[in-house]
Amino acid sequence: MNRVAKCVIFVVITAGCGGGGSSAPTAPTATATTTTVTPVTFSGTVTNIVTGDRVGGATVTIGDATAITSSDGTYSLTVSDSGQPSFTAAATSYYTRESTVSMTGATTINPEIIPRSDGFDLTFFDWLFRENGARGTVRPTIIPGYEIWTRQIQCRSMIDDEYKSCGRAEVIADDIPAHYEENIRNGLTQFGRMTGGVFTNPRVTTKTHPVGTDIPPNDWLTANGVVSLSYMPRGLWSDANNDGNDAFYSGERRADKPAHIQCGWRAAADLVIVTHELAHSLGFSHPSGTPTQESIMGDYQGGGYGISAADELHGRILYKRPNGSLTPDRDPSGVTIN
Repeated sequence: MNRVAKCVIFVVITAGCGGGGSSAPTAPTATATTTTVTPVTFSGTVTNIVTGDRVGGATVTIGDATAITSSDGTYSLTVSDSGQPSFTAAATSYYTRESTVSMTGATTINPEIIPRSDGFDLTFFDWLFRENGARGTVRPTIIPGYEIWTRQIQCRSMIDDEYKSCGRAEVIADDIPAHYEENIRNGLTQFGRMTGGVFTNPRVTTKTHPVGTDIPPNDWLTANGVVSLSYMPRGLWSDANNDGNDAFYSGERRADKPAHIQCGWRAAADLVIVTHELAHSLGFSHPSGTPTQESIMGDYQGGGYGISAADELHGRILYKRPNGSLTPDRDPSGVTIN
């Protein structure tokens, strides 16, 4: 039987006095205002996010209500609350899933919780996606488009900074090598592996700029929602950046903003390097420190790796969580699990 919780608030109403009257003051009266909270029953199944196995004995808490999952991972609990009470799902040998619940949202909640084993490595996850735990994850929620520039970009003047940046660049008449475009397209086909199948078959276009077009730094003449890719031949920028063996991703990892990838002439010939730069647009990163597992985001100039099993596993979990998720497994403020 559903129980209705009622909260009674007494409001005191005081009559005002007119000037000069001789009547006796009116006694205060009290009226009752009733606020009704209808209990909501939530149910679902708790599973291991890596293996898909059901987790028995897990504790699911919504507000002040708690339930323990049965051996098949199922639970049910009735919540007498309003607004957005807290949500947790905790179990031995798992990281606690933390979020909030909308009392007007879906009543079936099937939390996937992260194991402290089964190949998941929190240190690696935080290195790859959270700047070693210093911030929440940053990833696109809508896949951007990708625009291959068909003509080469030559640097005409350098900026004297630690990044060996190009200050002014212009489009030259030479076409990019066929192998560069091939590596870009091959790298894009791997997006399904890195996102757990969330992003596949991204839109790819080409753009041919007029010869002599100036390419301003940190602008790239790129539209919002597009990641453009350029090729830098031998010259000032390539000479200063490991003889053309460097590549850079510039921009935010958001589909409503522009971003740009530039590859030196040697980097453009290496599929691992090109895929590494494309992975940046999906939320993959490489802050200071050394990764605990092999990764496409490792030091490609030191031999590097292609997309590893660890990249696939942790990337799949990244895309099962909302953008901005916090370590170890907490949703950002304002996000509800249902």
